[in-house]
Amino acid sequence: MTTYIARMLDSATGAEGAYRFEHREYLMDRPADDVVAAFFEHAERDVFTRGHVQYELNGVVKNAKQRTVVAIGQMRMEGDTDYQPFTIFIAPQR
Repeated sequence: MTTYIARMLDSATGAEGAYRFEHREYLMDRPADDVVAAFFEHAERDVFTRGHVQYELNGVVKNAKQRTVVAIGQMRMEGDTDYQPFTIFIAPQR
C-alpha cells in the first residue's frame, strides 16, 4: 500500500484540509477521476462523519510525470440542500 495526500480547498469559505489515505501503489496509473473516487471512498468512511457524500467533477487533470491529480467540482453531504464547490490536489506522499 502507498500513502497518498489529498489537499482539499473549500472554494466557498476558503477552508482547507489535508488528508492521508492508503491505496494500492498503482492508483496514479488509473484515470484521474478514479484517483478522485478513491479519495472520496476513503473520506466517506473516515473523514466526513455526517453520512454519504455526493460529488460532481467539473474538471480533472492528471500530470503523469509529477504523479499529481487536480480536480474541481462540487459536493454535498447527506441532508444538505446546496452543493459546495471544492478544489482537490492528490499525490503520493513523498
